[in-house]
Amino acid sequence: MRSLLKKAALALFLLGLLTALVFFLFPGLKYEIYRRLSPSVRWDISYTVADKFVVGMIYFVERDNQLLLVKHSYQDKWSLPGGWMDRHESFEESAQRELREEMGIELEDFEVLEVTKVPRSEIINIAIRGRLQGGEISIRDAEIADFRFFDRDALPEDILYPHKPYIRRYLNQTTKEDRSVEP
Repeated sequence: MRSLLKKAALALFLLGLLTALVFFLFPGLKYEIYRRLSPSVRWDISYTVADKFVVGMIYFVERDNQLLLVKHSYQDKWSLPGGWMDRHESFEESAQRELREEMGIELEDFEVLEVTKVPRSEIINIAIRGRLQGGEISIRDAEIADFRFFDRDALPEDILYPHKPYIRRYLNQTTKEDRSVEP
């Protein structure tokens, strides 16, 4: 019996090692697998590996009165760039890290727009606004499949459902600000 347990433990260890090697050699594979999972399974994975409150960050990246939207490799709709906040990070540090890792960009003129508790979940979303610093953008992470700047009045129809209310509030707020600045 002991010999069988040792063989099973060795087999599990080797399987784990092989899996880690495959994910290392093919980094986009984990996103392809994740994309094919049901939303409830994706949530369970996120909940299992995270603290009791997960802080999600969504970024309103502006350039020349346009808004940056991305398509993630595991979704088929446009969304705001974003990511999870790491422990001991400030909002600004989290935004800079995520945007640098995924697209090689930096933001300036940070502003926290809102902090929202997502209903029936342990997620808190922080919406941040900032202007693009510098110019060159490139996809640096297999998680991002595409990106594009859209005019604020010509956003695509196929935007990820949970991001639509954030975008609507953002457009209402920034439109009011623009009107108050006019002479």
